[in-house]
Amino acid sequence: MPEAGSFNGADHLYRVRVYYEDTDAAGMVYYANYLRLAERARTEMMRLLGAGHAEMAAKDGVVMAVRDCAIEYLSPAKLDDVVEIRTTITQLLGAGLRAVQEFSRDGTVLARMHIRLACVSAAGRPARLPPSVRAALARLEPQFMSVQKQRA
Repeated sequence: MPEAGSFNGADHLYRVRVYYEDTDAAGMVYYANYLRLAERARTEMMRLLGAGHAEMAAKDGVVMAVRDCAIEYLSPAKLDDVVEIRTTITQLLGAGLRAVQEFSRDGTVLARMHIRLACVSAAGRPARLPPSVRAALARLEPQFMSVQKQRA
């Protein structure tokens, strides 16, 4: 079973090794692969909270979809690097959430992603976050509230 990462306060930490398939011809992580790695980290965060995507789809009839994201690339991750992805929920919305994901190697931030996720019904319409998902995220609330205050 793959490692699900861990929580450090309100932050979810997930480590991944850069494989050949993640890189471009220069041996650096191809820019679009940051999206794939970020998705994996968010999926493991939700699973660790007890609100996995498959469960949400089966039980509540909704899925999370990326509404928008922006990535700032600061320094390249390279073949065989171990990269830590730090995911922080910065805002809960009625039908989604906002998060920041930072990719770092040995304490150096390599890339930063600001992302907004929307909760979507099977019909493709916006839907409110299910109570079970909101409850899972509420377990982070004391830390989450201090993150919001620090970033305000």
